[in-house]
Amino acid sequence: MTRCRELLLVLLLSGCAAVPHSPPRPCPTASCDRSTITDWELQGRISVTRGEQGWHAGLDWENHADRFRLQVSGPLGQGAMQLAGDAQGVTLLDADGRLYRAADAESLMQQVAGWQLPVSGLRYWVRGIPDPEVHLEVMLDGEGRLQQLRQSGWTIRYQRFVLVNGVEWPDKLTLEHDDLVLKLVIDQWHPGPVPAL
Repeated sequence: MTRCRELLLVLLLSGCAAVPHSPPRPCPTASCDRSTITDWELQGRISVTRGEQGWHAGLDWENHADRFRLQVSGPLGQGAMQLAGDAQGVTLLDADGRLYRAADAESLMQQVAGWQLPVSGLRYWVRGIPDPEVHLEVMLDGEGRLQQLRQSGWTIRYQRFVLVNGVEWPDKLTLEHDDLVLKLVIDQWHPGPVPAL
């Protein structure tokens, strides 16, 4: 009888140890909570590679509904620039204090920096949701989590998510378009109301 109890105890304990622990599961579609959060701020790092050229910078991005301010700064403040926009247009302030204006961020970045930053799509992609105005292709992993998104000629790969206030947010992603590769690592997410820009 004692041996039966010992055997039963071993089976119960081994059964408890074998229960798999599921990792957090990011929502793979635009219907998740992140799609309703239009006010947010993030701090992180970005690397841009085009062919043999590349650079790294810090990134501070504030979004308030249809307005945004994106600060990019290199080591010791070198190569700093601020991109800000709303429904009326976009401005770019460079490290030398020169101010540029355009109707959209993509054409302004192309004009000033020589490469395109897809801000209109990135405002969605960085949250792990597709731009609702553009055709998309989505690839999920074996557990139904968002793994890859294709929109507007860009391929967005999600490597990692982090749980913030009960909602999972991307914190590591790569964007590719032709020979341009952008890598984003987000160190801090602050979803929810942010001070007015």
